[in-house]
Amino acid sequence: MNAEYNLHPYHNRTDSLANITVTPVMIEHLRATKPWVRFLSVLMFISVGLMFLAGLVMMVSFAAPAGMKGASVGPIMGVFYWVIGILYLAPALFLYRFASSIDDLLKGGGDVALEMALGSQKSFWRFVGITALIFICLYALILLIAVFGALSMSRF
Repeated sequence: MNAEYNLHPYHNRTDSLANITVTPVMIEHLRATKPWVRFLSVLMFISVGLMFLAGLVMMVSFAAPAGMKGASVGPIMGVFYWVIGILYLAPALFLYRFASSIDDLLKGGGDVALEMALGSQKSFWRFVGITALIFICLYALILLIAVFGALSMSRF
């Protein structure tokens, strides 16, 4: 790559990232990404709404009648659906903000809009990464419990 690419009179030779300029191709890539990001964020918001609604239906419809002893599974599953809905809400918001910031950038928002867009994208991927790590740890813990449970059951 040419070392003189995108150099300007105030070129910072110590930090190569300080000299990157935003090109029309970069803006075009963001413009082409915006509808898909908006689409996925809207799908996620719809999913959150459906999860909350399904959780509410489960809590109300499948509750144990007053005269019966024991807890029904419906309310427990309803709460589980609400927890999953809350987990989906954060990435939906990050994607929606990302798409909105791209829209602001295309309307002349400049550096601030680009920084907001990239910040929202960073937050989305950080949330997804942390959530993935948490679920990997949970799966490993469940696997260990299952293995030790199977070993202890085989001794009897």
